[in-house]
Amino acid sequence: MSSKSASKPLSSPTYLLSRLTKLTSTYSGLDASLMLVQYSSPLIITLLLQLAALNSKIRDRYRHVNGNKNAKFGLVQLAEGWGKMGGSIGEARVIFRAFGLLPILTWLLSLHPQPVQSLQNLLLSLHRRGLTAFHSPKTLPTLQALSLLLYYPLEHLTWLSSKGVIPLSGRRAAKAGLWSVRFWALYVLLDIYKLRQTYLSLLKRTHLLQHSKPPVSEDEAEGYELPSSSSTISTVAQASVPPSSVPAIKTEKATEAQAQAQVLRKEWAVWKNDVMINAGYAPLTVHWSTPGGLWSSPLIGGSLGVMAAIGRLTTEWRKGD
Repeated sequence: MSSKSASKPLSSPTYLLSRLTKLTSTYSGLDASLMLVQYSSPLIITLLLQLAALNSKIRDRYRHVNGNKNAKFGLVQLAEGWGKMGGSIGEARVIFRAFGLLPILTWLLSLHPQPVQSLQNLLLSLHRRGLTAFHSPKTLPTLQALSLLLYYPLEHLTWLSSKGVIPLSGRRAAKAGLWSVRFWALYVLLDIYKLRQTYLSLLKRTHLLQHSKPPVSEDEAEGYELPSSSSTISTVAQASVPPSSVPAIKTEKATEAQAQAQVLRKEWAVWKNDVMINAGYAPLTVHWSTPGGLWSSPLIGGSLGVMAAIGRLTTEWRKGD
């Protein structure tokens, strides 16, 4: 999006509707929106039930004013309906994920256009180099794609079994569901490792920028610690640069430093948002991949899911900038 369109205020109804339409017109944007509604359901239901209980106490106290206590059931029924809606949205997201296999296959084939040959090369490399063969930049995304290829079919197998489409015993269906989430947890674990590598890279680049010597003001660098212009001029003089060319060099270096700082700010923002997403997903996947789970309160899972959903929505929203 151009800078002109990006500067439009969100208070403009037309612009806001355009952004929301673009957000929900993609699979990932729609799924993130539905995810927010689904995981916020336990929080909303709890709030509605608390309001219903408070309403009941107030009506009991002032029974002589209005003896009809049926009004409190409006909130209770709304809470029950909201719970059913949240469950239906969860099933809809499972159905949507069936179509998510196609982009994963495309992703995997883009990494390995000739899968059989790639597998042979990997086995040969393992035989010759051992575990160092996994140091290829394709290893991490390949493992993530494979983990999703195992997660999705097992999840849908479990769901189809619950609908009676596929005859599976309750024990086998539960086992398939458990392993499906474990493969999802593997994807999240690999994503956390990728975030660690990204963090180290961003930290190194930020450190280099902080210790560089571009003659740019503190406001232009926006938080980056830069040396004074006098030290820069001294360095330029030592390099035998003609004085007439110093302003041009200073301008060029200032522009370059400012551009680098801008890129780093955006990449740090993306990294922090991805951390937020995985901070929600990681405990959820561990909870669901453990027999019996780690907690019994739906509020914990709902809060973590809302955190991940907000992070995903932020990612999708920024795609329109």
